[in-house]
Amino acid sequence: MKSIGIQSILIILLIFVFILTGLAVNFKNQMTRVEKMLGHLDEEVDETRTNVERLLKKKVLTTNDAQKGSEQPRVELGVTEYDFGVISKKDGIVSANFTVGNIGKTMLAIGDITTSCSCTSAKMSASRIPAGGDALLTVNFDPNFHEEPKGRFSRSVFVPTNDPENEELEFTIFVEIKD
Repeated sequence: MKSIGIQSILIILLIFVFILTGLAVNFKNQMTRVEKMLGHLDEEVDETRTNVERLLKKKVLTTNDAQKGSEQPRVELGVTEYDFGVISKKDGIVSANFTVGNIGKTMLAIGDITTSCSCTSAKMSASRIPAGGDALLTVNFDPNFHEEPKGRFSRSVFVPTNDPENEELEFTIFVEIKD
């Protein structure tokens, strides 16, 4: 009789351990999902913060009052998007170049450049572009800066100007990280 009772207790204990193990695995899976969601929300907050900062810091670039009609700077752009395709984290920072030209009659002023995410940075080769001139915008993306979303995603660069027709230029990069 005692051996049947001990066997029953052992079976109950094994079932209990099995159930606890299943609960622990389920809990771990749910925690992993929550961590990923929090990471994504953190990125959304970061992107929103940079956009708010961009709007708050946005310098109003104006042309001289003396510059009327066609006597203004005028932006000329080639491509405004670049697709890096699939990249690897181990290869590090990737870069793309964009050309910003001035086909207007007066100096084109470039304001403070902002980006949609801290993983992306950009620098203009000149802050003032003479009539008929151009400057190079270099955009860098760091795949190791923080955890990125799965699949193809984009980041934006915002360039304020004193061109009344193009007060803010937007350049977009696309990327997918494979590891």
